Amino acid sequence: MTKQIKRRIPGWRPLFNSSKRTIRYAYEVWTPTGIVDVIRFEEAYTGGFHAAHDCRMGVCVKDQGATYPNEKCSGCIFQSLSNVHDIEIVTTCFEVKITVSDFKSENGHNFHGNLNYYVVPVDIYESILPLVKYGIGIIAYYPKSGHMVEKRKSERRELSTELYAQLLYDALRKWVDAVWYEYDHANDAKKSG
Repeated sequence: MTKQIKRRIPGWRPLFNSSKRTIRYAYEVWTPTGIVDVIRFEEAYTGGFHAAHDCRMGVCVKDQGATYPNEKCSGCIFQSLSNVHDIEIVTTCFEVKITVSDFKSENGHNFHGNLNYYVVPVDIYESILPLVKYGIGIIAYYPKSGHMVEKRKSERRELSTELYAQLLYDALRKWVDAVWYEYDHANDAKKSG
């Protein structure tokens, strides 16, 4: 069941619901307190936008006399074509716990992301709910259908630049190691075959 859950996590409810989004993830990644089951890095829309200030009119037609890029445009067809959405990278840590005793063990509570979730089978959700610290989200996994439902939202927190860099580096090592492992084993198979 742990493997089934882990396979579902990377595609679970992206923050930026677009085919143009970027999501990267890795399994079993080191964090400052131990290994997290799944870590995901994804683009998220912050809700704002800014003008790219690439108006080629020189002097604004709408705001008589305003010059660019030194002055902010109040909006015309040229400005609206150059809007750029504010995008950020969100790091989410997922810990998979399939039994109450697994949940109660001291291992595997390594939450260092902007968002942090326990992912548990729905049948143990009620049992672990009072034990989950404030700010940590819970996702229930339904084994028969394979669906995952957010039962409690994760509280958003900011990461230091150093922590973000460490998490990204450790995830990158796993991505590269996985590729190298597959390449190395493919070559071993060719040599022995």
